[in-house]
Amino acid sequence: MNFQFKIIEHTIPCSSICEYHHAVKTAKPLQLAIKKYIPFNNLNPSRDDISIIAGHANGIPKECYEPLWDELLRTFNGRIKAIWFADCSNQGTSGVLNEDNLGDDPNWFDHSRGLLGMMNHFLDQIKPPIVGVAHSFSCSQFVHLSIWHPRLFHSLIFLEPMIQVESPSKLGGRSPALWASTRPDLWSSQHEAEKYIRSNPFWRRWNSRAVDKYIQYGLPVTLTTTKAQEAWTYLRLNETPQIDGNDKNGALSRTERFLSPDLALSAKEGDNNNRNYVTVCPWSCIAFELLSYVRPPVFFIFGERSHINTPARRQDKLDRIGTGLGGGGQVQAEVLLGASHMAPLERVHDTACRMSDWLDIQLKAYREEAELWMRHDSKKSEQSGRALSAQWMEEYVQSPVDTKRERGIRPSHL
Repeated sequence: MNFQFKIIEHTIPCSSICEYHHAVKTAKPLQLAIKKYIPFNNLNPSRDDISIIAGHANGIPKECYEPLWDELLRTFNGRIKAIWFADCSNQGTSGVLNEDNLGDDPNWFDHSRGLLGMMNHFLDQIKPPIVGVAHSFSCSQFVHLSIWHPRLFHSLIFLEPMIQVESPSKLGGRSPALWASTRPDLWSSQHEAEKYIRSNPFWRRWNSRAVDKYIQYGLPVTLTTTKAQEAWTYLRLNETPQIDGNDKNGALSRTERFLSPDLALSAKEGDNNNRNYVTVCPWSCIAFELLSYVRPPVFFIFGERSHINTPARRQDKLDRIGTGLGGGGQVQAEVLLGASHMAPLERVHDTACRMSDWLDIQLKAYREEAELWMRHDSKKSEQSGRALSAQWMEEYVQSPVDTKRERGIRPSHL
């Protein structure tokens, strides 16, 4: 089956000022490896065609999602300008480029800044409507970016998101980073590496095309995302003895706050940001806090058998998304029966079909909104927006600050 996209590769600098001091070794700028996927059936796109910004799961090369893009192109009734996909700076091809400069303390939200840098770098090519499609931990990155810039994304699709306070591991259970820390990462040959991957239960559930891409791009005899970087992305070490971090009144010392600025002052047992724990995952907790302020419409796709998105955790997200000040409040969700946390790599066609249905609705909404903005006039300016209008001067600023709007029936414009 021929791939339906033209691929253009880019490498651009991203910030070397990371959130955690030891994320990098020097001030040398990190590099971001990017692939731009352009559909062969739309080499001359129109203004309203969709731009997609994509995010990968921890340790999964961006190329593993190419079968999903193929299926999306086949099932989507609209048209796609391009799909922009960057590996996190410490993973995949980006991780290979930055290997000599990477430290041991990555932060999920460093990639939020990297994505914004990419979108600004290519602002002449990445045009609205822009849709974010993210899987697993990258969903938290897209929440973070959406809060920074509420109008950046017209809508978001979160595939099996890791956005929650509670740890997916049971109390007393295994560390989420155990598998990444202990699995093989060096093989004697490409054949031995491929043999290991194809025989492992984790990959056997995947769609065969996604496995082929993992073998092609994920392990040239060793892993492109090192097992160290993958493990450190799951959890952050919080090893300093707590007794040294508190003063006699129980307040946190300056050192404690400095080393762990994003942990909760108080947290329940089992919470990812509990500062009593040796290993923590504060980023998913922060993203969960921010969910209420997300403005774009959000579509969640969950795996029925997910160890992360249990029914209760799914409902937590649906109850919170977009309900805060400035939040959009538009949310929809579907559960893929029999799928796990790797749903978009296992159930490629089913995932693409559901994404297509959502994108059809969102593209129609975008066109209606664009038409409204074309004809909307606030009546507060004159001279093509260069001067205050008479109505502004006579009615608006002359009125008391608590002047109420007139009540009446107005037709909806959307």
